[in-house]
Amino acid sequence: MTLVVSPRDWFGSNTPASYTEVEAEYRVLREGAAVLDMSTLGMIRVRGDDRLTYLQGQLSQDVLPLQEAGRATLSCLLKPTGQMLSDMVLFSTEDAIWIITPPHRHPLVHRRLEQFVILEDVEVEDVSGSHALLHVTGARSAACLTSWGITQPLPLWQGKTLQWQGQTLHLLRTDRCGEPGYDLLAPVESTEQLWEALQEAGAQPIGYEAFHIRRVEAGIPLFGIDMDENTIPLEAGLGERAISFTKGCYTGQEVIHRIYSRGHTNRSLVGLRLFGETLPPHRAPISVGERRDAGWVTSAVRSLSLGVVIALGYLRNEYVAPGTKVMVQQDPSPVEAQVTPLPFVEPRCA
Repeated sequence: MTLVVSPRDWFGSNTPASYTEVEAEYRVLREGAAVLDMSTLGMIRVRGDDRLTYLQGQLSQDVLPLQEAGRATLSCLLKPTGQMLSDMVLFSTEDAIWIITPPHRHPLVHRRLEQFVILEDVEVEDVSGSHALLHVTGARSAACLTSWGITQPLPLWQGKTLQWQGQTLHLLRTDRCGEPGYDLLAPVESTEQLWEALQEAGAQPIGYEAFHIRRVEAGIPLFGIDMDENTIPLEAGLGERAISFTKGCYTGQEVIHRIYSRGHTNRSLVGLRLFGETLPPHRAPISVGERRDAGWVTSAVRSLSLGVVIALGYLRNEYVAPGTKVMVQQDPSPVEAQVTPLPFVEPRCA
């Protein structure tokens, strides 16, 4: 299965790098309301009376609280070895669980979830081709959603289903780049009207570069860029957000619990502040002293809030303490970096 390694591939051709200046779009994202097309994300709908108990045995998170419509959560689909096949957002409606996957992962997730349905009353349907996802984000994101029934900001991982111009929409709070943010799931035929209505309500279109910079500042990893099929979710800091350590069996649970009982992984996702002007490439090696295989870089940007180059990457756990000095191997010469606590930059508001 293809994995993406750049924001351009992650967002696809429908979302440009920017519509105007990246700096201006970044300010809108932080201070106002921005909208960007995230329809490369996959969407799977799971229906049937046994949908919750079935997913409970397949996914890393406790999904039983999703029996209440309007609830959402983050979860992972794992290999038996504990490594990730995908992370995902789950959202509950009255008659279904919606699963939002990273780009290019919905065919694999669909096949895997269909594979183990035997006698359960469960229907797994890939609806990626018939639905689109627009993400509205920024300090004033809730204020531009009043036409869709939002009178005050929703709590994180809460949502609602609503009717708009004869179409059923699903709205949920996800904070995908570290600022208050909402996913709007809509039938593809209503996307253009929805895009225009959001702009009329005060949301400004932005490209993926401003989003990418802000989510790195927030320390949020993306599957296909900062995580892949070799990543154990605990390495990427997803333990508290995407894994239940108290529920029953699921694929990969034994490995996850063994690591959890041990108290740590062998490596962890960290923040790096680089003392140079060049952005290191994806998978640039990180060395510490004589150890040249201490880790690697996954994402690097110039922070528009800090005015310096920052990066996400993995380091062996003996080097993850904040303040640790490391060397990032890149052309034309290695550059010094320092381990920095995440997030680099806090959101403007909750």
